[in-house]
Amino acid sequence: MTLRIVFSTVTAALLVSCATPSLHAAPSCTAERSVYTLRGAPDATLRLIEPPHALTAYSDLAAKVDYQGETYWFAFTSSLGYSRNYVGRTSDPFEAARIEDQGGDPPDAYTQPEYNGSEISFFNAGYDLAENIPQSGDAPPAHILASGISSAIWYSEPRRELPKAMWDFHACGEPIPPHEHGNGAR
Repeated sequence: MTLRIVFSTVTAALLVSCATPSLHAAPSCTAERSVYTLRGAPDATLRLIEPPHALTAYSDLAAKVDYQGETYWFAFTSSLGYSRNYVGRTSDPFEAARIEDQGGDPPDAYTQPEYNGSEISFFNAGYDLAENIPQSGDAPPAHILASGISSAIWYSEPRRELPKAMWDFHACGEPIPPHEHGNGAR
């Protein structure tokens, strides 16, 4: 009888743990399809996206943040030497590509991200710090810490207050077609 109760309890616990999403689960898609939600602001999403043209030499990905009806774009860079990674505000890279495709020269606002010392850190499911910025095809980080994104959004128009918190992997999104983009907010 005791063995049956123990077996039933263990089986039930396993079923519940398998059915419950975990913040510690390893993402099952590639970085360019990963979608994150912000702790304390579940309506805020961050997507790692492969834009038509790489924004920097440090990553072929950009971050698209959607919050309260606005879209914000960010690019990544890294310091030389003992690497620290940074995130900077930029304009919609899909719009910049359209301008180039039409024979135009995008303004600096579309090609020069604003880096204000906003450090970004990427973590695996066990909260071990990743040394490098993710690239397309890589496994996505399970967590991202980038308080500079909150500051950049605060100093944008319209001004929004976004909590400074950890972004947690939420889902694998569909690839973004080259013609889709945000509202180009800067």
